[in-house]
Amino acid sequence: MSTKMINPKIVYFVKLGKNGEWEKDCLEVSKTIRLGYNETPHEFCLQGEWDKVQKIWLEKRDDAGTATRDKNQIRAFYESDENVLWVTFFGDRLYWCFSKPEITLLSDESRSRPVIGQWSSTDISGKPLQKIQLSGALLRVQGFRGTICKVKESKYLVEKINGKVQPEIENALLAKSEFEVKIEDLIRKLTWKDFELLVDLLFRQAGWQRMATLGKTEKTIDLDLYSPITDERILVQVKSSANLTKLQSFSEGLSDFQDYDRAYFLVHTPSNDLIQNKIHDVVEVWLPNDIARRIVMFGLAEWVISKVF
Repeated sequence: MSTKMINPKIVYFVKLGKNGEWEKDCLEVSKTIRLGYNETPHEFCLQGEWDKVQKIWLEKRDDAGTATRDKNQIRAFYESDENVLWVTFFGDRLYWCFSKPEITLLSDESRSRPVIGQWSSTDISGKPLQKIQLSGALLRVQGFRGTICKVKESKYLVEKINGKVQPEIENALLAKSEFEVKIEDLIRKLTWKDFELLVDLLFRQAGWQRMATLGKTEKTIDLDLYSPITDERILVQVKSSANLTKLQSFSEGLSDFQDYDRAYFLVHTPSNDLIQNKIHDVVEVWLPNDIARRIVMFGLAEWVISKVF
């Protein structure tokens, strides 16, 4: 992982083999960029005889435009220097690298060039470059029918790799954060009965099914919840107010429950010592700010507003 910002002069998307047959090797083993076009004489490319290369592909394609595109892709592979950024997609991530202009002809007549360092699938701070968090405009390049093409969304991509947040995104995140703070203020105005109901709604919105409400019959747990997707069971304790001692007492009482995968401790009004020591090895603690974030995430803000309006 590098913390140095990148500033490439051009960005190319490259497909690593037909149907991705070279992806795993290039990305994880040989750490190379690899090109097919096996029928192209290696010597012509090294000597820059691109007219001869185009003539070969014109004979094969019988179409001048297609032959030109073939030649340009081969030329980009051979002539790109160390300031060219290369990107591809594998699994659920985008990968990027820079490469040395040292071309090797392989035994199957394909050719490769070494990556500088290694392929990376994170931004310069280590955050994964997941496809679900990339713009559709950038992802469209995956549909390119050739092997190498320029990336039109290069400015956006470089900012992503450099970990830069676009101004409009930054404004949206700030507005979201401010909204969560206001929802947190409203949580503190909920009655105890409404707070308990809110907790139940939060977990149900997240896909948990309530097996039982046990607050009156079992002092350690208030909710017994089950996930039909993961086949997990969790227990939840909901407190109107609590300090660190109560959290520790709840944690110690969990030894009596062997059939649960996780435990949650949610507090309406936490003490200062609990706020400062909410990280726990066994129990996940949700204080009002944690709850507010999930209220916004799961679309329950209007419910909270209506209860205190």
